[in-house]
Amino acid sequence: MKYLKFVTMHNIISDKWSLTLNLNGGRIQELYYKGKKVLGTYDRIDGKRGNTHLCVPSFDKEGQVTYGLPFHGLVRNAQWKLKKKSKKSIIISYKTPSSALYPAQLCIKQEFSVKDSFIHKIHVTHIKGKKVPLNISCHYYWDTPKGWKKSILNDSDLPPKIESGGHLGLKKTNLIVFPHVTYQMDVDTFRSAVLWTSFKIDEKGNKLYNNNFCCIEPIIAWPNFFGSNKSILHPGETISASIRIIKVV
Repeated sequence: MKYLKFVTMHNIISDKWSLTLNLNGGRIQELYYKGKKVLGTYDRIDGKRGNTHLCVPSFDKEGQVTYGLPFHGLVRNAQWKLKKKSKKSIIISYKTPSSALYPAQLCIKQEFSVKDSFIHKIHVTHIKGKKVPLNISCHYYWDTPKGWKKSILNDSDLPPKIESGGHLGLKKTNLIVFPHVTYQMDVDTFRSAVLWTSFKIDEKGNKLYNNNFCCIEPIIAWPNFFGSNKSILHPGETISASIRIIKVV
C-alpha cells in the first residue's frame, strides 16, 4: 500500500513576488518582493514564534467569555485544506466547528495571488446554525530590518501606536512608510488596523520590543464591534474582505 505524504507548505511565484503558505494554521510563512522579505516568521522577544495568520470569527479576547471562543478565534491553529493551486495563485479552506456557545458553522476561504501585486482575499460563509457575531482580522507580521521607529501609516506616526497596542482607521488606499521601504496597501471591508509588536518587561520594569518586525493588522472594526448589531452574520450570508500590497519605493 502506498501512503501519500500530506504537504503542508505550498509556494506560489511570479516574476516579482513569492509566497510560502503553511496549511497548518493557514499561515503566511514568508512573502517576498524581488528577494526582499515583506512578511515573515519571527522568534519573538516574549519567547513565542509568530507569523501572519487570520483571526476569525474574533480578534484578541473578543467572545472568550460570552461565546467560548479562543484567543484570536478558531482558525489560526486549524488544519486548512488545499482547494486549488496554480503557479501564481492558491485557494485554501476550513470549516469551523459549531458549539453550544457559538452555535454556527462557518466555511472560510483564503485566496492568495502574486502577479504585479500581492492579493489576499477572505470569504466567510455561514453554512449552518444560528446568527452569530463575526469579526475578521489579518494579523500581518511586516518585516522591518531597519526597525519601525520612524514608520508612518498614512499621516500617522506608528511607534506610539505599536508600543501601546493601539489602532488607526484605514482608507481604501493606504501608504505604509518604513525606514527601508514604502508599500501601498489597498483594503476592502477592513476599516481599522491594530498596531503591535512583541515585547517583554525586564528586571527594571522597562519594556523591550522586537524591532525586526511590527504587526499592522487590518480588521473590520476595532474596538467595540464584535457583538454589535453590525457584526451579526446570519445563516446563508457571506462576508468578504481583501488586502492588496504594492511595492512603491
